[in-house]
Amino acid sequence: MAAGVHNLTIVKGTDFAITMTLTDSNSAAIDVTNYTFKSQIRRKQSAGIAAEFTITKTSPANGVIKLALASSVTSGLPNGKLKYDLVADDGTEINQYVTGIVSTEDTVTDTSGM
Repeated sequence: MAAGVHNLTIVKGTDFAITMTLTDSNSAAIDVTNYTFKSQIRRKQSAGIAAEFTITKTSPANGVIKLALASSVTSGLPNGKLKYDLVADDGTEINQYVTGIVSTEDTVTDTSGM
């Protein structure tokens, strides 16, 4: 199965969240009730982890998950283009479901101390 591509823009120093619905090749929702997920942001595969998403199954029977980063995490992301993916273990095999580029940008407003 080829991973879907979904690029993200994250504003540093702010909370970030995105909801995704995982579907199969027929566009039917995948029941992810028993899946274990992991998603990391890195400059490149061999580089250290810049951030790791908190993943919540918001409607697992309908394949709906949420990836989130707190403002304290996004503030520490490096500027520029990074990479991420979403990997899941369904108990039988591990697959990559989503991959993409993470672009970071700074806020105009100083968010420190908020």
